[in-house]
Amino acid sequence: MVKAIDAPYAAGRRGSSWIKVKPVLTFDLVVLGAEWGSGRRRGWLSNLHLGARDPEGEFADPGGFVMVGKTFKGLTDELLRWQTEHFPEHETHRTASTVFLRPEIVVEIAIDGVQRSPRYPGGIALRFARVKGYRDDKSPAEADTIQSLRSLLRG
Repeated sequence: MVKAIDAPYAAGRRGSSWIKVKPVLTFDLVVLGAEWGSGRRRGWLSNLHLGARDPEGEFADPGGFVMVGKTFKGLTDELLRWQTEHFPEHETHRTASTVFLRPEIVVEIAIDGVQRSPRYPGGIALRFARVKGYRDDKSPAEADTIQSLRSLLRG
């Protein structure tokens, strides 16, 4: 928490002069799939399945990728159009709701941290994940590892 320097201090009180400051961390992850959107995003590939590299093969094949979360935050209409047009070129298979992709596309994701989660194979989930942009300058081999994300866990 930070307080405006000219605001009075009152023990136990937070008002409009106080702001909660959260960490912003960025990681380069791969897109493992995308779900078809609903509502305003209907007809567009939207919710991204995100994977971290697993060089040790702790959670996936050695050198493979393990899913660590999903997000649709930060996607502009332009990105939604681009994804819908280009993701099928990387498709391995699909269900009625999801297009699964070869791990070839790297995306920069901002997060506030990670938390333990039984939902994903790596045992962690991203907190408040949002898309910053795609990384055409990086290969999947340069994506961040599950170990680097797990190192953010407290205790």
